[in-house]
Amino acid sequence: MKTLPRLIVIGICCSIIGIFAIWYVTNHDFTPITKENTFGINALMIHSSAGMQCPTEDCHYPDHYLKITSRSNTFLVGYNICDGNSCVKQDGLAIPLHNSNSIPPDHQKVRLPDNLSWKDGDLINIQVKIPTTIVSDNVSTFDSSTAQKVWVDLGKSEIVASN
Repeated sequence: MKTLPRLIVIGICCSIIGIFAIWYVTNHDFTPITKENTFGINALMIHSSAGMQCPTEDCHYPDHYLKITSRSNTFLVGYNICDGNSCVKQDGLAIPLHNSNSIPPDHQKVRLPDNLSWKDGDLINIQVKIPTTIVSDNVSTFDSSTAQKVWVDLGKSEIVASN
């Protein structure tokens, strides 16, 4: 009779481990991370003070945005930005990155969530997710569900105030 409680405990433990394993596999991003920036991506987080960009009280301009460009034709399919205490992550995007070879460089501005508590001068780490292959010049849309992707770690950056 002592084996029945043991079997129940073993069954409960196996169930908990199984649930954790399923949760991990479904929620973990297995996309590789690299520091090699072969696409020449350059990104910077901009912080705009309240009301700086709005001519009226009714408009809402993002407090934070990612200013990003690339030397090669590619798409931004995700970002992960952390300050050591908190992170903001977005995946499943398909934003074309403008070519930095133009003069002046044509930066893409990606709006970030409004609830960030980060301020000018805070240090952050920026990672961007892009396809592993170059996108042809004439592509204006991108299906990110079928392409192989990689996280490019752009390293530490300082949040700067908008002009």
